[in-house]
Amino acid sequence: MSDESLNNKYVDLVAATRGEVIENIHQGIAIAIDSNYRIIKQWGDTKTEIFPRSALKPIQAFGIITTGTDKGLKLKDEQIALATSSHHAETVHVDMVKLWLKELGLDEEDLTLGSAWPLSPKRKDYILRHEGRKSKLYHNCSGKHCGQLSICIHEKFKKLNYQDPKHPVQKLFIQNLEKLSETKINHIGIDGCGLPAPSLPLERFAYALTKFADPAKLEGIDKKAAIKVFECCVKYPVLFGGSESVNSILTKSSKKRVLVKNGADGVFSAIIPDEKMVVVVKIKDGNMKAAEIAIAGLLKDLKILDNEEIKKLITQPIMNSAGKRSGKMYWLENN
Repeated sequence: MSDESLNNKYVDLVAATRGEVIENIHQGIAIAIDSNYRIIKQWGDTKTEIFPRSALKPIQAFGIITTGTDKGLKLKDEQIALATSSHHAETVHVDMVKLWLKELGLDEEDLTLGSAWPLSPKRKDYILRHEGRKSKLYHNCSGKHCGQLSICIHEKFKKLNYQDPKHPVQKLFIQNLEKLSETKINHIGIDGCGLPAPSLPLERFAYALTKFADPAKLEGIDKKAAIKVFECCVKYPVLFGGSESVNSILTKSSKKRVLVKNGADGVFSAIIPDEKMVVVVKIKDGNMKAAEIAIAGLLKDLKILDNEEIKKLITQPIMNSAGKRSGKMYWLENN
């Protein structure tokens, strides 16, 4: 694919200035789609294939319910929220991961992800000063991995190498993704935490998430799973991310109406049951600050959310190393 054809897929979504002059433009693609596959609005070529990354976590947690793992292991709603999280390794997250592993008869070394610093800069600074070492427990995906291990134990799958795409727990995940998106997954990479990272067209990923916005499109245990994942996450928004996580802040500010979830390298999604709709954005260059601004702008323009938290996100100052404002990043309205 030529550079020109690739560029034609994306549109300008977020600008960054130095002083009053625009220095950078962050392009992306985005969609607002409902559970009948009606495209309400789109930005750029939404058939472009993306890696949703951690925005897939609701679908990974989906299998905890469809397999009966939640009931079999008597998992709490808080654990379902944590399994869907990209957490900031705050004390509540780390303590829950430790306890969950203990309940499973496992420990930190049973997690196949690598050691990491907390996702939150403030929390990372605290750990650096007080402990000075990385930990698998601090990895933002450790809750998700506890969920995967729980399925393994309940289904009596082997726990070793559960991250392998050929492992039954990962085959289950891909089957669920294909079922919800109604499309075949042809490419699977490796995510930052070591689990499979499937790619699919942005609009198909968004359509998969509409099943959480409109569970009536599903039946039986699948319907129950979609409802439970959504309800657990909006019930415990801080467990779902952190006290400074954009996921948690926007979800909490919506008063349980919207579930916002990020994915690494410029992905954000929002599940909106009141409208039976989902919004997904992918920033071309992977800039997460631009993605935060974009999801806020999209939710405002679509008249889904327009509160103080949206206003704080939609235009953000750029600060230099001396703490002086050098410019701003902002949503390009009327795209």
